[in-house]
Order: sequence, then structure tokens, then C-alpha cells
Amino acid sequence: MPDLGEGITSGEIKKWDIKKGEHVEEDQTIAEVETDKAVVELPAPVTGTIEDLRFPEGAKIQVGDVIVTIREEGAPQKTAPVPEARKPEVTPPVKVPVLATPSTRMLAKQLNIDIEKLQGTGSGGRITDEDVKKAAAKPAAAPAKAEVPRPAPEDLEQRIPLRGIRKTISENMMRSVSRTAQVTLVDDADLTRLVELRESINQKLAGKAKVSYLAFFVKAVVTALKAHPMVNVSVDDEKGEIIVKKYYNIGIAVDTDRGLIVPVLKNADRKSIIDISKELVELIETTRSGKIGLDQLRGSTFTIANIGSIGGLFSTPVVNYPDSAILEMQQIRETPRAVNGIVVARKVMYLPLTIDHRIIDGAEGQRFLNDVKMYLEEPELLLAGMA
Repeated sequence: MPDLGEGITSGEIKKWDIKKGEHVEEDQTIAEVETDKAVVELPAPVTGTIEDLRFPEGAKIQVGDVIVTIREEGAPQKTAPVPEARKPEVTPPVKVPVLATPSTRMLAKQLNIDIEKLQGTGSGGRITDEDVKKAAAKPAAAPAKAEVPRPAPEDLEQRIPLRGIRKTISENMMRSVSRTAQVTLVDDADLTRLVELRESINQKLAGKAKVSYLAFFVKAVVTALKAHPMVNVSVDDEKGEIIVKKYYNIGIAVDTDRGLIVPVLKNADRKSIIDISKELVELIETTRSGKIGLDQLRGSTFTIANIGSIGGLFSTPVVNYPDSAILEMQQIRETPRAVNGIVVARKVMYLPLTIDHRIIDGAEGQRFLNDVKMYLEEPELLLAGMA
């Protein structure tokens, strides 16, 4: 198990891509190992033949553990012949014949009695007619009362080891709530124009590309962050300093079968909405396939979560530490709104914004949210440089 950097000291073998006796080329992927940050592909260090896999899939391994033995090309094959152990000879038990006259045997057959199971009372243990008749006179044993099976204690619970990415999620959440003063501000936005604009754009693109709602949110957030730099910050607790970031790396919370993972869209301010849409598709697919790289999971300055694709009205997202703010996309719902004195159905979404109240005042957080709302309600403002 090589040193993967990033402070990683252990991992779990998720999958062997080779088997014993198989030939491998140098740098060929031989295993997938899940660390507390990502799933990493381990390459073969040499060309040769797999002689031994030291750990099964699912095993916990440490950096420095020998996990596979490879015989390099040209190296002599190690053999260790072991003579086949001789099986002990088993003498079959001698069957003692039942002593009974032919007439007694006929009687037992007529009365449906297994004569082999009777204990004889005659001379030398011989089975007599009386023995057979007594056996036939005994009442048949009542069938055992069927018991209702009860589930074993282990069938009522399932214990799953808290390790790998799930352990990292747990630690990050506890670190976030213990090191930040979190407050959630909630507003809503009328996305009717955004819904119409997105549909129009995608029709004109005619399948060449597809613009997502998430891409518009990324663009709206970045534009608002430029106007409110004190939201794009983190705290260096050791030095007692606030770090104001002049780059815009947006973390995207992605739901996977291994838990919530946050890949990072780097330099989002330099990309058009179409470019952002394309990169988001690749980033999310790579994350869900477990092939995301460690460098793609670090460096966020602000995070967006999209729970609305699943459902829900609104929630209070937890800050992705060391970021200081997170915005959550909720479900777009048809909602009655008064427009110019007339009640009409509009496409509305709640917008919860959680901030670290130690360094972001509530008023500044709301001003930032007001700008995000404005860009979403008037999305034409974001289209400069879209192509």
C-alpha cells in the first residue's frame, strides 16, 4: 500500500482487478482502494505474474502493508511442492443381523413394524411375536407442535463499520458544527423566467449541449460573491486570521451510493454557463463512479447543495468546513403569487443560505442572498459571455 499523500494512512480494498496467476503490465490497475477521501486506483509497480493476493476484498489495510506479491518477468518461479496427504482408511462398521424367525418377520411386515429397531426379549436377544405385537400396540407419538420461529437478535439489527468516506463525512460534519456558529437565512425566488429561458436555450442548442439549473445557480453565486467578498472567506483559527479569497471554486454536494461527496468546480468565474454545465456533468459522473481524484475534492470557497432534485420544501444545510457559507437548491414548485394585483401560478423555490455567523453578519448574508435571488429572477443578466 503506497503513501498516497494528503495524510492518508489507511484504506479498504474495494475491488481486486486481477487474480492469482494473471499476467500484469507495469502501471496496470490492480486494485481499487477506498480511503477516507476517495477511491484510488493502485497500479502494478512492475510487469510480471500475480503470485499472491494478501488481503480479501473489504479488508482494512495500512500504508506500507504488502497487499500483493508479483513475480517479475524473468524471475524464477517459487515452488513449494507439498505431498498429498493420505486419507486414513476407515473400517466400515459390522452390521449385526437381527435374530427373528421368518414367521416373526412376516408378522412385523404385516403390522408395519420396523423389526430392525426392536429390542428382543427372547433367548440370545431374539425378536419374538410378543415383541412385535407390543410395538404395534403402542400409540403413535403425537406430532411435535410446530414452534413459531423467532428472529435471532442479529437479524433485528445490522451493524455497518463507520469507515472510509462515511467516516470522513461524519468527522467533517462534527468539525463544521463544533468550529462554526451556523445561522440559516431563508428566502424564496420566483424562477418562472429562468424556467422559460432555460427551456428556450436548450431548444436552440438542439442537443449540442444542455444547460442545467445548477449551472445558472453557480453563475449567480459567483457573480454575487464578487459583490460580497466577505462571504467568500474562511478562518485560519491557529493564526486568528480571516482569509478573503479572490478565486471562486464552487463545491457541489453530490449524492452517491457511498455518501455525500463534494467535488469542486475550479475557477467558475472564468467559465460560461454552457461550459459550467458540461463540466458539472463530467464532475458529477466521475464522483458517482468513484473515480474522482483527490485534487478534485479540495479547495472549495463556497458550496452549493441540490436537494430539490429529490424533493422537500426547505432545509438548513450544514456549512462545508472550512468554507463559511453554503446555499441549498430546493424543489421548484408552482405557487400562487400576486403579480400586478392578480394571483397567478409561478415557479418558486426556497433558498436556504447557512453562514458562519462568526465572520459573516446576518445583514451581509441577506444582502448576498438578495443578489443571488435577483440574478435567478432576472437570468438574462447572467448571459454575458455565455457562448
